[in-house]
Amino acid sequence: MSQAQSRRPQQRTTSRPTTRQTSRRTPQPPRKQGGFKRFMKYTGIFLLLCALGVAVVGTLVITNLQKTLPNLDIQNAKGRDQTSVITDRNGVVLSTLYAEQNREDVNLNKMPQQLRQAVVATEDKRFYEHDGVDPIGIARAVVVDIIKGSKAQGGSTITQQYVKQAFVGSQKTAKRKVQEALMARELDKKYSKDEILQLYLNTIYFGHGSYGVQSAAHTYFGKDVSKLTLPECATIAGVIKSPGNYSPYLQPENAVTRRNVVLSLMRNQGIISQSEYTQAKNTPMKTVGLKQTSVKAPYFVEWVKKQAIKKYGESNVYRGGLTIKTTLDYDKQKAAESTVKKILNRKGDPSAALVSIDPKTGEVLALVGGKDFSTQQFNVATQGKRQPGSAFKTFVLTSALEQGVSPEKVYKTNARSFKVGDGVWKVTGSSSGPQTLRTSTIKSINSVFAELILEITPQKVVDTAQRMGITEDINPVPAIALGGLTTGVSPLEMASAYGTLANGGTSSKPFGILEVKDKTGKIISTSTPQLTKNAVAPEVAYVATDVLKGVIKSGTGTAANIGRPAAGKTGTTQVYRDAWFCGYTPDLVTAVWVGYPDSQKEMTNVHGITVTGGSFPAQIWGAYMKRALADTPSSDFDRPEGFKKVRICTETGKLATQYCPSTSTTYISGDTKLETCTKHATAPAQSKETTKSSNANAPSSQGTTKKK
Repeated sequence: MSQAQSRRPQQRTTSRPTTRQTSRRTPQPPRKQGGFKRFMKYTGIFLLLCALGVAVVGTLVITNLQKTLPNLDIQNAKGRDQTSVITDRNGVVLSTLYAEQNREDVNLNKMPQQLRQAVVATEDKRFYEHDGVDPIGIARAVVVDIIKGSKAQGGSTITQQYVKQAFVGSQKTAKRKVQEALMARELDKKYSKDEILQLYLNTIYFGHGSYGVQSAAHTYFGKDVSKLTLPECATIAGVIKSPGNYSPYLQPENAVTRRNVVLSLMRNQGIISQSEYTQAKNTPMKTVGLKQTSVKAPYFVEWVKKQAIKKYGESNVYRGGLTIKTTLDYDKQKAAESTVKKILNRKGDPSAALVSIDPKTGEVLALVGGKDFSTQQFNVATQGKRQPGSAFKTFVLTSALEQGVSPEKVYKTNARSFKVGDGVWKVTGSSSGPQTLRTSTIKSINSVFAELILEITPQKVVDTAQRMGITEDINPVPAIALGGLTTGVSPLEMASAYGTLANGGTSSKPFGILEVKDKTGKIISTSTPQLTKNAVAPEVAYVATDVLKGVIKSGTGTAANIGRPAAGKTGTTQVYRDAWFCGYTPDLVTAVWVGYPDSQKEMTNVHGITVTGGSFPAQIWGAYMKRALADTPSSDFDRPEGFKKVRICTETGKLATQYCPSTSTTYISGDTKLETCTKHATAPAQSKETTKSSNANAPSSQGTTKKK
């Protein structure tokens, strides 16, 4: 081999490393796409396996549940009902609740077409399209729930609602919901849509013991279901969602609003025309009035039923054989009802509401929501929001005492004008001259409390009122000092709040149910007092009570004097539309309201007088409390330790001297230091005329007397 031939391979060999070296200097990025695909592949397989696992487990669960489903024979839906009973605290039966108490089945063809359309349009507009369960409806409900951040609407179909009412009950569990859906689909296969709708309309609850549309038609409108008009059909359809909130008797304004919602749904779905909608919407709501029943304490019973239904469901309350033991004392209840009827005993008289509570526990012992349940079902005691007038001054007083204002501080009492923001607040007053806060409370002088709330701030008063038991939102403006609230308060709230003072500063949340037993007698729930200690400091509560005692002894509430230690406050709104007396002893707190529940009618001529808090409300309060406390020994309010009794000059608000012409007594804590009155430090000097007159009338040394 020649040298040239031997070098050629060597040259080719040396050229390869050069190429490799160049390749290493410019490396290509690693190829990641294959790894991502592998990840997605394994993830997909994992999710598929999970889905298959869920499907298998779900199938097993559903198969197992299907084996335990109740018999769907319609006859099986009947015969399981048990009577529920509501009693007072001592076992007196107030009401018995039957599922079949007020029911009359009717054929679908006897029901107005507009009633059927109204119910379907409102409760389940896809009723004739789905198979008993509506996935679209459920999805829509979930979306609305997410958007609104709370449970805004349900996804149950009419078929599911019937199944819940007739078979599975309303227990809020996943198992019950699955059973409901399974049975709804089975029912949809077994019966026609019209048969299911007929069952539903004859079964569903419409309030006031009425089951089915026939009894609802008689309850609300006093007529056969076949005679219902379009607005009446819409009213009944609207009640289904919540009988407690949309009953024309319990919530008339809500009932009208709900009826109009139903009408708008019917219009939007092309069931009625625009003209039919407008005419029906503008039709006044006229009901027949509830018939007198054997129910005792009807306002209280309705209040308790609403709470029980919310907690246990309509089916359990009306079908479950519950025994609901309440806080009511029927003897006190009878005293309350008869007192109201005896004092407001003339045709055209205003109505009255009364709430009586044990301040130590919050137990509602008597409740009157109106003068006559058969003609007025709206419960003013729990639902009424009325202006409290001067009865709200108690919260201003208490708040001032909390901030160190002495009840003996002296204020001007004349009519005043106060600058509030950019405006001027004109307030009436008194011509009695400067008075202490104590006397101003006893006489209920407006100008003093106007100055006081500006001194301590409205927000402080709101805070105090809410700690004491007022649950309504209050706009913190100066006008609340005189009871000028944006939204009023209920007698239940006022009784609860005044009870905080009666209980030495410890507030107690009012409640009406003591105990609930199931049909076997097993206790399924009990209630215990919900107390908040030091909602108001005991010292403040005691001084406020001491001041409010004077209202009954010598102030605007003397008609409420019951011959034992008691405190309270009158309240009268500016144009005499609302009148109150709220008062208490250590054992019982009672709030009384007098007025017209369905209007803002002025009470300027009732039995020939203008109604104020010191008239009928104080009279009702006094007469009721005497009877309610007849068997309770008289007792005074517990005085906190370290308090001492002192005499105060009512002109200066300082410790009285022997020369102060007008004094009152008060209690102060041991470390409180008061200045002594300097205005009356010495005996008043006698004028010359007084001296001459005294000498002229004095007997002479000879013992002669001047002829008279």
